[in-house]
Amino acid sequence: MSTYVMSDLHGCKEEFDAMLRIIEFSEYDELYIIGDVADRGRKPIPLYLDILAHPNMHLIMGNHDAWLLKYCDALIEEKRNPGSLYRSQDFLIWIIRNGGFITVDQYLDLPFPSCYDIKTYLEEVPLYQYLTIKGKKYLLVHAGLNNQYNRNTNIATVSEDVLLWSHIDLEDNPYPDVTMIVGHTPTFLYGDEFANKIAKGLGNPIYHIDCGCVFGYSLGCLRLDDMQEFYNKSTYPKTIE
Repeated sequence: MSTYVMSDLHGCKEEFDAMLRIIEFSEYDELYIIGDVADRGRKPIPLYLDILAHPNMHLIMGNHDAWLLKYCDALIEEKRNPGSLYRSQDFLIWIIRNGGFITVDQYLDLPFPSCYDIKTYLEEVPLYQYLTIKGKKYLLVHAGLNNQYNRNTNIATVSEDVLLWSHIDLEDNPYPDVTMIVGHTPTFLYGDEFANKIAKGLGNPIYHIDCGCVFGYSLGCLRLDDMQEFYNKSTYPKTIE
């Protein structure tokens, strides 16, 4: 049995499926996805349904997952009563500027039971997860905590906005005795030397594992048992240079 982490799938189901084959993922393994299954890519809703069908796949909440959850009730009502959806500024920012349109479109195409399955599932998704693997402690959280926090910070007191939306520096980890694993900020934004790679903090125990698959970079995966890295090439064109 092995424990794997990925993040920021953003609808990249083909790459995700290929990665599962690369790591030879089985029913005896565990996979933690550190946020953002939804939006931007081709198949966000099929990805959710696949994750729901596997009890050994676990999602940590990301900001794009939270966006979908926020509007699940309104989308279900839209299915019942077309034209009822109130398109707030936040909703338009989500679907137009942040790739939510394809998620909304695919969600509206689902039968009602599947809509409720996804909604109910997302309502139970945690904001963070602690794991201990071979005596080593890990904290999985989508965006991470920046340097305004310290080792005495109780993460349960940190706001949802921080955990979902922060853009932290490469070395930011307030917990020196815990290895923090985050997504959210694609690694190529930390410098060309990190393009297509998982980025590791040199001074603090932190791994940034969003390699920017939906932007045309790699999908990364980390095995926590031995910290081995796995990569799968994206089928998307590069959209951010």
